Amino acid sequence: MPIIALILSTLAFWTIYWFIRMGGIDHFRAKHAQRKEAERLAQARALERSAPLRAIDDPRDAALILMLLIARENGDPTREQIAAIEKSVRATFGFEHELAARMTQARFIASRAESFAQAAAQFADLFNKRLTLDEKRELVEMVDQVASFEGRSEAHAEALDVLVRRVGLAPAR
Repeated sequence: MPIIALILSTLAFWTIYWFIRMGGIDHFRAKHAQRKEAERLAQARALERSAPLRAIDDPRDAALILMLLIARENGDPTREQIAAIEKSVRATFGFEHELAARMTQARFIASRAESFAQAAAQFADLFNKRLTLDEKRELVEMVDQVASFEGRSEAHAEALDVLVRRVGLAPAR
């Protein structure tokens, strides 16, 4: 029994000595600082990634981005889907002269978005503040047309359901 007490007291002495004199406190502080820095970097990267989405203040541009994202749900959009989106945008929004610039910007922003659901969540406030009920329905119809262009999938249905709920068109449960 005295041997066990001697071993435990020696172990306690050297642990306290290491902790106070040899930088044990600094070791724990450094670990904590590294963890906090990693969390801060992850949060900064997430904000950086969503910054283009947050910069959109025109519902027409937001709708264009959502159409590109719904076309991307089952892989890269085809040329036919892009042409259908351009035709729809030209007819609905009247982007004749600036269509190329807006499409380029929308494709870049759509490439930075993580998913359709993220973009729909980001744009929901913009749509709810700036669009009427009829315009919201037209938005959902436009996105649905793009989703149905080459056949709707389960992913398209889920994405459209997210959009309908976000813009307040879902029936009360």
